[in-house]
This record gives sequence, structure tokens and C-alpha cells, in this order.
Amino acid sequence: MDDRVEKMAFSVDEAAMRAGLGRDRIYTAIRNGDLVARKYGRRTLITSEALQRFLNALPPLQLPPAA
Repeated sequence: MDDRVEKMAFSVDEAAMRAGLGRDRIYTAIRNGDLVARKYGRRTLITSEALQRFLNALPPLQLPPAA
């Protein structure tokens, strides 16, 4: 039996690592309203659902047709 518990929220550093983005990009997305963050005291938390919604809202990659 696997006793690991999946995290419900991440720090900015953890969210950046999971998304493959830099901290600055995460803070920019929060500032622009594209990524919802929560505050608990001095900590900034990003829920796993908010991070998933942010990633799902990114535009799909459009490759030019092969020549």
C-alpha cells in the first residue's frame, strides 16, 4: 500500500518546478490574474487545481505545416 499523500498546494518554487517554468514567470502569471494564488501569513500558495487550470489554459502549440 502506498502511504504517500499528494500535496494540495505548492510554494511558488514548487509550482515553478512542477510546471517547468521560472519563478518570475509564475509571479507574472499571478500578477496578470492568469494564475490564482492564496496567502497564508507570509506564504504564497498555489493549489494543485489552480496550477492545472493555468497550464490547461495555455494555448496549444501550433506548428507550421510541413513543406
